[in-house]
Amino acid sequence: MTISQLLLTIILLQQGFLGLIWLGAAAIGLARRPAWHWGLAAAAMAVCLAGVMLRDVLDPWLGLWLANSAGVAAMTVLRRGVQIFCDQAPTDRQHLGVCVAVTLWLALAVSLSLPNHWIVFITSLGLAWGLLGAAGEAWSRLRFEFGKAAALAFALPLAVIGSAFALRAMLAPLVPDVGRTIGQLSPFNVGFGLFIMAAMLTLHFALAAMVVLRLVRQLRHLSNHDALTGLLNRRGFEQRLQLEAERLRRYATPFAVLSIDIDHFKLINDRFGHGVGDEVLTRVARALQLGLRDVDRIGRMGGEEFCVLLPHSSEEGAAGAAQRLRERVRDVQLTAAVAALPITVSVGVACAQDAAEPLPELMRRLDRALYRAKDCGRDRVEMAEARNSALRWSAA
Repeated sequence: MTISQLLLTIILLQQGFLGLIWLGAAAIGLARRPAWHWGLAAAAMAVCLAGVMLRDVLDPWLGLWLANSAGVAAMTVLRRGVQIFCDQAPTDRQHLGVCVAVTLWLALAVSLSLPNHWIVFITSLGLAWGLLGAAGEAWSRLRFEFGKAAALAFALPLAVIGSAFALRAMLAPLVPDVGRTIGQLSPFNVGFGLFIMAAMLTLHFALAAMVVLRLVRQLRHLSNHDALTGLLNRRGFEQRLQLEAERLRRYATPFAVLSIDIDHFKLINDRFGHGVGDEVLTRVARALQLGLRDVDRIGRMGGEEFCVLLPHSSEEGAAGAAQRLRERVRDVQLTAAVAALPITVSVGVACAQDAAEPLPELMRRLDRALYRAKDCGRDRVEMAEARNSALRWSAA
């Protein structure tokens, strides 16, 4: 066995092992669709390498045409998996066109017994197209999701391997050593084989790292957000509230908090069922979101209660915002079966202007304002008493 064949064997085993890992990940639902693609890409590359290793004993249609076509197909499938991972519509017509063009060229080369450098040229060009295209798409999409550093770490291995194959395609007709098929012993092929072995391992490590990073981000999101409405949950909202209280202490910037409760929500559940109750919650949440500024934060605190954080807000501004949100909820449209169901909310408003006021005290003022809104007939806004009044009330 030559050094080139030994390297091909190692790469073949590597691709087979990586293919099994990705197919296993897909089977357990871990990035299912991209993982299926990357597993199939690794399997197709293993078929390609097996054909290259056995080229001397195989018919040229198997050792050249099928093996090289499988290699190009592998990188095409890998690119499609990257597109799916990046939430981009797969460019299937382009994929099909390139694969058909490469296979037809290879068929022509085998049938006419063209020199090896033409086979190397078209195969390397097809591989470079798939890898460089995937690199560009990964960079353009993922830098907004993960940041530039993580997106670069993901796209760089694709770009490096793709560039290497592009260089091989350009040099193949010009340099005899480069124009040999990769299974033939030559200094270039040995070096190129070592490079491919390390680069492919790095590539799949980068793919796995992006899957894990997205999973971690999703888990972090779930830990701070309500599953039904997508709003912040109590934990997530309280974290934002704590940050705003610290900003008040440091920069003396006031803020306001709104407590919003859907009126007669228990009757809605009892009369129409929990399915309608969930619809009410999601539509009210959406209406509240659309009525807020980009800097505002809203959370579902549990049941039918929502809280809104209004940074840099005065009492007058908070009261106006609360009235607008109340009116928005009254305009919520439900399904035809319950279209006549009136949806209203009671709103309590408390403004934080004193840096010395503890958050629990602020929230107690807010709760009393909400209870007053409900006691006074619901579908209304009530402002919390000033802190000094609240302290006298507590002392009494």
